Amino acid sequence: MEAFKKILKGRTNLVFIDFEGTQFSHEIIAVGCSKVKCDLNGMINSKNYETYKRYVKCYGTIGKIVSEITSIDNDKLKNEGVTLEEMLKEIEAFVGDELTDTAFIVFGSNDIKMLVDSINFSKPSSDYIGYNICKRTIDFQSFISQFIKDKNGNNYSLTNYLKIFNVDPFGQSHDPLNDAIDLMNLYDSFMKDKSIKDKEYLQVLKNQKVFPTPVRKMINKLINGENVSSEEFKKEVHKYLE
Repeated sequence: MEAFKKILKGRTNLVFIDFEGTQFSHEIIAVGCSKVKCDLNGMINSKNYETYKRYVKCYGTIGKIVSEITSIDNDKLKNEGVTLEEMLKEIEAFVGDELTDTAFIVFGSNDIKMLVDSINFSKPSSDYIGYNICKRTIDFQSFISQFIKDKNGNNYSLTNYLKIFNVDPFGQSHDPLNDAIDLMNLYDSFMKDKSIKDKEYLQVLKNQKVFPTPVRKMINKLINGENVSSEEFKKEVHKYLE
């Protein structure tokens, strides 16, 4: 897709990344990544991908709601968690020598905010990879929502986008690795399934409220299979301006 190709800027190493964070301080408590190759058009041509998952120690309280939906508690972080600095070093090793050729794909703006907040809390001795993730991040929710929204013009959740493309969830949501793999599978389906993409975008155009009345009328006619001539469009504009 040309629009995404421009954002990708020729990068062929994709890392889909998801963070789970504390309820109040928004520190990272878990991270999941899936890494896969794509071509210069952003198309994933292989089902082979690598994964990374880690629990991360935090300074603040996890929060009851977060513990309930993630099944992550203080004991799990104490026994299985690493420091943010260790996690960043591990992600740097996971990405390898391909950092300059890597795009980090997230769903929504919260993940990068969590990463920045966690760096500010922990103050790791090296934040090189952390800020490189921020610089090389693509928010796929922001991108896909240009073309697929609900009838009220609202963005869908990751789970609902998966339903639209008939993609089964990889596992329980709010597990960072499952969510990262779900995001990768959504990305793959969006890039390859032109029929669903076309159908959904036509509905976005139909429901668009910001078009002037003449334009909206013509778009609705075209979507409904009617032919529209330039003269008809000019008449609608004239009528609108009377």
